[in-house]
Amino acid sequence: MDALEESPATQLMAVAIAAFFLGIGLAGEPLVPLRAIVAGVVLVVAAVILGRRASTLVVFLVGFLGVLVTCYIQRQDYYLLGSGIIALGLGSLAASSYGRRMAPLIIVTIGAVVGAGLFFLGVPAGY
Repeated sequence: MDALEESPATQLMAVAIAAFFLGIGLAGEPLVPLRAIVAGVVLVVAAVILGRRASTLVVFLVGFLGVLVTCYIQRQDYYLLGSGIIALGLGSLAASSYGRRMAPLIIVTIGAVVGAGLFFLGVPAGY
């Protein structure tokens, strides 16, 4: 099995990883490691459970809800304007690229770079 072979489970896991990074980046500082681990476990479990029945709608929902859930678990507060727009963007990107060969790699890369940028370049929470 080639690393770039298209697989619904691979793409769903890539979307979950990107949602994790974006959610952590949107939550900002301070980073609470235990909450981050819980958010990561929730997303991985959701991706594994839904991996067998992946479709464009499932991929969209994992991306959209994954960002919102991760941001909420990390910060314990919803900021729906900013995180909702980013979540909508990730869900739309994931759904529109569903089934494409390079999509998982590109989605994870974009999610990690943008999420890290939001975390390290953003204003600390509460200021």
